[in-house]
Amino acid sequence: MVSSTQVNFNLQALLEQLSQDELSKFKSLLRTVSLGNEAQKIPQKEVDEADGKQLAEILISHCHSYWTELATIQVFEKMHRMDLSERAKDELRGEQKSVHIVS
Repeated sequence: MVSSTQVNFNLQALLEQLSQDELSKFKSLLRTVSLGNEAQKIPQKEVDEADGKQLAEILISHCHSYWTELATIQVFEKMHRMDLSERAKDELRGEQKSVHIVS
């Protein structure tokens, strides 16, 4: 398990913006993101059963923050949710206050 528990944008808030159908699509697309072997570290059964808050906690606790940030942005773009992708990018650029997710 990765010890880093911080991403530089509010992942939970972004995932909670998704409808139930969009969240399911996010989970499915997350498996397709090829950024090394990080996706293999994620317990799929937990992901399948997770809501937005739980999914954020799972990603943060099992993956490096850099992978989580890139994967999240890529998946939002594949979903054509450019609003959420841009919001994440803005927060990464420091245009908004960094938010820490605490489990």
